[in-house]
Amino acid sequence: MEVGEDILMAIITMSRGTYSGAKELAEEVAQKLGYKLLSREVIIQELANYGWVEGKLERVRHKQLGILERMNLEWVHYLACLRAVLSKQAKGEALVYHGNNGHLALRGFPHILSIKVIADMEHRIKAVMARNEYAIDQKEAIQIIERIDERRKKWSEFFYQTDVNDVSSFDMVIDLSRKSIGDAYEMICSAVELPQFRPTVWSENTIKDLTRAAELRARIAMETDIMDDEIEVEIHDGVLDVKGVVHSLEDANELKRFLASQPDVEKVESHLEESAGDMDLV
Repeated sequence: MEVGEDILMAIITMSRGTYSGAKELAEEVAQKLGYKLLSREVIIQELANYGWVEGKLERVRHKQLGILERMNLEWVHYLACLRAVLSKQAKGEALVYHGNNGHLALRGFPHILSIKVIADMEHRIKAVMARNEYAIDQKEAIQIIERIDERRKKWSEFFYQTDVNDVSSFDMVIDLSRKSIGDAYEMICSAVELPQFRPTVWSENTIKDLTRAAELRARIAMETDIMDDEIEVEIHDGVLDVKGVVHSLEDANELKRFLASQPDVEKVESHLEESAGDMDLV
């Protein structure tokens, strides 16, 4: 089924099981629908614009998580910048992203079709061995799959408090060990033809506000010296609302000054609280 790009405007996110075939499916869907194709590798390149150079990014992404590990400021900043990058890419709505937790990083965006792509172990083992030009045996392939699966599971639980294997958080589950790429494409195409994926004035304005808010939140992370681990930024009807917890009155005032100085910010409303205090800071 071939469709025109003026008809279907979904944001398609594909969370991929290790060596499940999601990359190939994403390429097929993007090519046939005329959508932009976005991979985790492209996201990593774009994060460099926010100061996440290769060494810093690798240090955060590959840090071992202990049982009692808590979210620190660097991880908060990473998530803020990741959402900003994804938001910019999703602004035009016609997007296919294959990576993990894309639907969670874009939480609140309309027109998201979230897909979990899976495959049975036999399918995945064959894929790993083929990728390594059959230089590894079946036992080594299983070890690779299990190691990557475990790391992805831990990070999903840590960053988004969700089980990567919980399919209830997805709109669709596709098993590529049981369906061909072509059949899977037809399923996806049928889904994005539904009315909820047609752009409206409301959806366009919502995405614009969410993208702008994500960009400002990332700038707070990278361009200020305040402790911003519990700060949220929202934009509604042109009004910027900053809320959450700051660690001092000085941080609150610096944050409001910073936001008020940003281009295209007409009004800033503050609903900030000081840590260990019950009073709003004004």
